[in-house]
Amino acid sequence: MGPSAAVLIGPRAIFVGVTFPNTRIDRAKRWSVDHKIFLFILLGAFLLRIVWLLAARPTPVSDWHAYRQLAADLLDHGQFGYPEKTSFYLPAHPFHLAIWSLFSRSALWLSLSSVMLSTLSVGLIYAIGLRIHTKRRTALIAAALFAVLPIFFFFSPVLSTEHLFIVFMLSAMLSLVSLAPRSTVLAVFVGVFAGLAILTRGEGVFYVPALVLFLWVGSAVTSRKDQMKMTLLMGLGIVVIIGPWYVRNSLIASPDTGLSAGAGINFYFSHNDSGLYGWYPEGSPLEGLNTEEANRLGWELGFAYLRENPMHLIRDIGYGTSELLATPEYALFWSTRGLVEGGDPLDPASFYAKDVRFGWLLEFVLAIPVLLVLGAVSVFAYRTWTRQLVWLIVPLIASSWILRTVIYWAKPRYGYFINVMLVFVAALAISAIIESNKRPIDAT
Repeated sequence: MGPSAAVLIGPRAIFVGVTFPNTRIDRAKRWSVDHKIFLFILLGAFLLRIVWLLAARPTPVSDWHAYRQLAADLLDHGQFGYPEKTSFYLPAHPFHLAIWSLFSRSALWLSLSSVMLSTLSVGLIYAIGLRIHTKRRTALIAAALFAVLPIFFFFSPVLSTEHLFIVFMLSAMLSLVSLAPRSTVLAVFVGVFAGLAILTRGEGVFYVPALVLFLWVGSAVTSRKDQMKMTLLMGLGIVVIIGPWYVRNSLIASPDTGLSAGAGINFYFSHNDSGLYGWYPEGSPLEGLNTEEANRLGWELGFAYLRENPMHLIRDIGYGTSELLATPEYALFWSTRGLVEGGDPLDPASFYAKDVRFGWLLEFVLAIPVLLVLGAVSVFAYRTWTRQLVWLIVPLIASSWILRTVIYWAKPRYGYFINVMLVFVAALAISAIIESNKRPIDAT
């Protein structure tokens, strides 16, 4: 029987003396009442991204075109790369685009897939926030920040790997913070999602230690025996996902290739004697080599350079940090690119900026370091930092910083993952400000 009386208080519904039928429909109704503010945020995030997609209509150029072409190769030729198979790119994002390309290959349709992934991330952030924050309000604020901040919705229609990567990483994090003692199946899912994230962007490899650290010191799993078992199950999930791709690259190239032949090349970008940070200088020893040879030589030359010039690493760390924290102009830049007629989508000389109304204003808004400021403010509210937040979000941010400033090179777009993690910290600052401005309730 349905409810006979209900008292609504804010976003919650307290039903007095009523028993709901235990059906999926009724459970969904109760959930929607309990989380209606989140549903408004989710809908707003989707509409905001759709409006921007229709206004900007980005053209896939540079790497975004390459991913689209790899998706077409999968459908047209049944292989990853054509006419030659490639080990340079990772497979998850092109496979995702290939699935959407089964219905349409238009740029607008494929951009919609990125918008959907970005919107899904809003829900995942909320779900994680409910588990690592003490108040639902803080989880709602975190979701709202990701929903409305320009860096996230400006970038949402671009065919970038970041969107799928964030979905997989957040899914791994959600599975991890949901672990209970002996949640063996969920532990495998942590590994599976982490593995999929790695096959989307190789940086995911460097976040696995942070996930394991949380399992041992931040999760609800306290038994050393259970922690060890779940660590092994997480590792199993990762290996099952990334193992076949490693074997594939070993067969078409060499075992030295690893998951991507781009790793060694990017390492050389970071550590070379050209005097150019993050550039591939003309006349470099890698020029003219095939991808696999360049990858191998890149690792060798990069390590040799660091052994000879160890102090240059300090300079690179400082410059890389400034790049990670720089204005994220890329979000507006890539979402407003067009391609001249007959131009090469891989040649920057063929790109042009589409006319967007109030572009100067959008650039100004994008330059406001909201997340950095709020993140700094949240330090003063350290008492609201939960153990889960400290042992999950902070190590992930630190891992990304080390990856991009010490090991590889950095630019603003490479700080996207850090910005997503910062929404959890920034939400604490806003929640603390709201709490401090609440007027005490007169009990009389």
